[in-house]
Amino acid sequence: MLGNVEAEAALLGALMQGDPGIIDLVVERLQAADFYEPVHERLYAAIVECHGAGKPVTPVLLKPRFDDDEGMKRLGGVRYLARLTADGQGLIAPRELAEQIADLAVRRRMQARFTSAAGACGDLSMPIDAVAAQGEVPLEATPGMNSRTYTLGEAFRAANDRIDDIQNGTIAAGVRLNGLQDWDDVTRGMRPGTYILVGGRPSMGKTAMTLSVARRAAQAGHGVLYVSREMDIVELMPRIQADLLAEAGGEGGMQEIREGTLNARDKALLRGIENEVADWPLVIIDPEKFGADQINLVIRQQARQFERRGHKLELVIIDYLGLIDPPPGRVNREQEVSLISQSIKQAARSNRIPIIVLSQLSRGVEQREDKHPQLSDLRDSGTLEQDADIVIFVYRDQYYLERSEPDPTDAKRRPKWEEDMRAAKDKMEIYSAKNRQGALCKRKPWFFGRNQAVRNSDFYRQEGF
Repeated sequence: MLGNVEAEAALLGALMQGDPGIIDLVVERLQAADFYEPVHERLYAAIVECHGAGKPVTPVLLKPRFDDDEGMKRLGGVRYLARLTADGQGLIAPRELAEQIADLAVRRRMQARFTSAAGACGDLSMPIDAVAAQGEVPLEATPGMNSRTYTLGEAFRAANDRIDDIQNGTIAAGVRLNGLQDWDDVTRGMRPGTYILVGGRPSMGKTAMTLSVARRAAQAGHGVLYVSREMDIVELMPRIQADLLAEAGGEGGMQEIREGTLNARDKALLRGIENEVADWPLVIIDPEKFGADQINLVIRQQARQFERRGHKLELVIIDYLGLIDPPPGRVNREQEVSLISQSIKQAARSNRIPIIVLSQLSRGVEQREDKHPQLSDLRDSGTLEQDADIVIFVYRDQYYLERSEPDPTDAKRRPKWEEDMRAAKDKMEIYSAKNRQGALCKRKPWFFGRNQAVRNSDFYRQEGF
């Protein structure tokens, strides 16, 4: 028998234990039609429906749906629902149970196709190609082979319709920012499914840049999830506060915010900003553990929560790749990073959402006279360059100049250094080294370290200076 009713029962019991994470894990692998027992199929469909609506899943809450279900009555009715959750066996290995149930379902479908083909062989009125078609296994019945198929005509028509939809405002061309055109120029717009890698050496301003992207995208109405593995929320918030305080005309910087030494006017400004940002669809999480196998799951969970709040999740930012927990059982760092990168790419594509991931660069940059990052500087794995749709580097000359300051009495080197410092002061470079969506581009926004604030390259012209 190509079915395991006991495994189905154990899994359903685990799904009704109240842990939504288990349901998220299973729904990616299993469909209701995969269950052998018809009652189990209906019960699983009800569980997924309740979970998708944000409702808790328990036997008591599911009971009214099955009061008149004859199949459930034959199994024992509400007592059967209670028995499913009694032993908790399914909690031990829900992923493995789901995979076994899905595997058996595929085998049943294949068996049915082959049986049909065997019967067709005896029908001499059927052409040979028709008999062969009876035995073909459709892609959707084969694990790992799900795909969408389009004729060129269908794809071309859909692409033309998309142009009309963008022009009519029915859909957006991509995630755009409020007040940071430099970033939009470099990315050419953050389109659904795009994997964007942002690289730079420490202290270049990567986090400041991506926090600015996050809050400006949210300010423009896009739902944003910021996953911080490098800093917790207590460390991140002074950066955001300092940025917005500077934008509001405040005097204090990040240090004053951390030390609690802001003047009364700045504190009043921050309270006003608090009311302003309350409705921005930006969520920050700082998980203690965040593995490559959890990326897709977390995005799906958060997307549902955004929908419940009346927003749509349209951008994910992860800070940073080196702190994503690798899958177990890998032999070297390069292999780990490759698998993490592939998980990010798959999550971006399957969720149709742009994902920005920060990445450290190798120390080889420091050995060159020209310290501008290159694709070869991406750390730990060459597949990062291959997987990413867009690679953006963040660089500041000021960082290196500050660390090479000559003695004030050095009449030969000091004047040139001071001239270079004036040219580099508060300047940042962001440039694309790879972009599948368009030409490469470089912009030079302003970076004010005291406030962790990134401003567009035309900032001073806009301010009237």
